[in-house]
Amino acid sequence: MSARNAFATAAGLSGFINLLMLSGPLFMLQVYDRVLPSHSVPTLEALVLLIIGLYASQAALEAIRSRLFARIGRHVDAELGVLAFDVNLRGAAAGARSASPFRDLEQLRGFLAGGGPSAIFDLPWMPVYLAMLFGLHPWLGVLGLAGAGILATLTVLADMATKPHQKRFAERSAEASGLSEAARRGAEVISAMGMGAALGAAWRERNREASADQLKASDVGGGFSGTSRFVRMSLQSMVLALGAWLVMSGKATGGVMIASSITLGRALAPVELALTHWRGFVGTRQAYARLTAALGQAAAPTDRIALPRPTRELVVEHLFAGAPGSGAPIVKDISFSLQAGDVLAVIGPSGAGKSTLLRALLGLWPPQRGAVRLDGSLIEHFAPDARGAWTGYLPQTAELFAGTVGRNIGRLDPQATSEAVLEAAQAAFADGMIRGLADGFETEVGEGGARLSAGQRQRVGLARALFGAPFLVALDEPNSNLDADGEAALARAIAEASRRGAIVIMVAHRPSAVQVANKVLVMADGQQKAFGPRDDVLKRVLAPPADSVSGGGAPAQPREAVA
Repeated sequence: MSARNAFATAAGLSGFINLLMLSGPLFMLQVYDRVLPSHSVPTLEALVLLIIGLYASQAALEAIRSRLFARIGRHVDAELGVLAFDVNLRGAAAGARSASPFRDLEQLRGFLAGGGPSAIFDLPWMPVYLAMLFGLHPWLGVLGLAGAGILATLTVLADMATKPHQKRFAERSAEASGLSEAARRGAEVISAMGMGAALGAAWRERNREASADQLKASDVGGGFSGTSRFVRMSLQSMVLALGAWLVMSGKATGGVMIASSITLGRALAPVELALTHWRGFVGTRQAYARLTAALGQAAAPTDRIALPRPTRELVVEHLFAGAPGSGAPIVKDISFSLQAGDVLAVIGPSGAGKSTLLRALLGLWPPQRGAVRLDGSLIEHFAPDARGAWTGYLPQTAELFAGTVGRNIGRLDPQATSEAVLEAAQAAFADGMIRGLADGFETEVGEGGARLSAGQRQRVGLARALFGAPFLVALDEPNSNLDADGEAALARAIAEASRRGAIVIMVAHRPSAVQVANKVLVMADGQQKAFGPRDDVLKRVLAPPADSVSGGGAPAQPREAVA
């Protein structure tokens, strides 16, 4: 996003506005030193008409500048809004806990549309007013320069004092927002299990800490703002008193006395205004830094070569992966390869790293070491949007979005055709179930799919994963909420995807799900324990311990990996 021309225009307008603000002191100077001694009414009339015109011009330019800043804010929102949405989406998919870029973007837009930027653009003109004071009399200039130094020092001290409170406020506020969002999404679980009081207490604690930091920042900022106002008012009285002494000493005129007071007030006004808006300055600066960092990290090269859709193989080479931002890997040294048509069942106890492996294979969590290759290309070399066209994913919880069943199956794509939606439903063998709903494919699922049962959401989610006949299909415990009919439909859907040449990888716990796979990967403690053809691996996994002797002791039990 570039708004340099708009900011350059705002700077030019600020220059004219500040020059026109010299009209008031000059008018007073002329009235006291020229009109009153001469008693010239025509001169007074001319000066009045001139000053009214100059004031009208100043008001018009200030209105234009204000409207310009408001439009710069809207332009920033329009340019960065989509990118911020993308960053927020990817950050959530990667498990990021940082502040939402939307809050930072809103902070930036609100600051640009407020009065803060005007103070920034007026500050560089302070030397002009100080130069005018020196022109009226050197002693007046010295007093004005001393006052400007005092206020500048107050500004620096205000920045140092409020910055840590503003930073902590942003962090605690983000945590409180995260808890409230978690409470909203898990309302049923929280209400059913009586967790509301505990979660509410945690939210109140974060909110209390955020409010405390905001209050501290407000108190500190208010103290410095009040001090600056005291200094400015005292300086204006002092410059008026100094002017009066110069007049009594015969070193200045009455016009100089009045003009110097007005000029000093105008010179110091931007500093006082800056201190008034200082909390907004600090918050916006921190928001801008976070937003710039987030957008910079997520920016994809615009000249990336569009790689072709993979059709042959998936190769995993010594893969280490974990949650983004955490140093310790969850899965360690995973290596295997799959060909088109293979169905891999990933089995192992809870906490073995199975879901983490799926996220790494889909490119949601970047590898810490090793590589994931499709047809020889690294997974991260495919553009995310292009990658989604040939990827299907069904997580443990099939999260649906407000809208119709058909729109969810079509991945919210307004260009998705009815034929493609029907093909996906048929590929998941969910067509009959969906047609049996009250409004069929036009049934509204509600927010999060709340109007459908867990099994129905799972089957709609499977149809969405198979939309567009993807090459790589990742299913995380796809039968967890399915009945016997649903499991049979799932098995047929996986077999059909394999037949057309897709690679299907599923995390499985039930033995019935393993039976549709032709290969099995056994994991434990984040490591690969076995990989190969299904029957060979299951024989090794289900084999009795070596020290088991026939006829003695209890019969051998299946190991935990295929619980």
